[in-house]
Amino acid sequence: MTDLDPALRDALTAYAAHDRILYGTDFDGVLAPLVLDPSTSAPIPGSVQALRELAASDGATVAIVSGRDLATLRHLSGIAEDEPIVLIGSHGAQPSVPLDTGEAWDDAAADRLRTVVEALERVSAQHPGTRVERKAAGAALHTRGLDDAVAAPAIAAAEGAARQIPGVHVIAGKNVLEIGVLDTNKGAALHALAEHVGSKVTCYLGDDRTDERAFEVLPASDGHVTIKVGTGDTLAAHRIEDSADVLAVIRQVVSARAARSLT
Repeated sequence: MTDLDPALRDALTAYAAHDRILYGTDFDGVLAPLVLDPSTSAPIPGSVQALRELAASDGATVAIVSGRDLATLRHLSGIAEDEPIVLIGSHGAQPSVPLDTGEAWDDAAADRLRTVVEALERVSAQHPGTRVERKAAGAALHTRGLDDAVAAPAIAAAEGAARQIPGVHVIAGKNVLEIGVLDTNKGAALHALAEHVGSKVTCYLGDDRTDERAFEVLPASDGHVTIKVGTGDTLAAHRIEDSADVLAVIRQVVSARAARSLT
């Protein structure tokens, strides 16, 4: 097993000692390495089983929080509906359990979504190689695998289109720009889930700019553990390198949880 930084290992052990804990993780770039074709994303071997072990421990809630829509997230993760692991799709707009994560879906939101999809399809038609993904509460323009000379103008055009649509929210990520029609984010979703299950401490792993919304509401001073996967500026208190470290983090929490139950 990968050796974790001692400071991170100690933080995880202290976190796992609480009676009730919430363990949250992004999917793409964390549980599943980034790939050219997002439809082929798959969790790293052993990661989902480790999450299942953690979810089975008394007082632990496990959640996968993603920009993917809920149905796609369930399919790619392999988490069945009757399992205790919570799935939260569309940056918080689609939780698999009842949560108050922000604005409610209504006719106005549906109208905004149609406008967003049409705008991004126009942008995509003008920038060959880009791809539009429609989601439950927004749409995304993907540029993964494209040269920056192609990708940058496409992203700029998508941002320009978003500025012309009232009531939408731009969510920038790695090789993707998403336009959401509801004011939801991963931080609000984790906070709502923590209240729902009665957890005072959360561990969250993420790799993208969208995960910073979660990191910023989970201060280490309150016992939370935030972990950035990979390079780049971050508000997270800790950093790990790759998927092997992700699996090591899950196993560290599982181990600490098991040791706690024996005391």
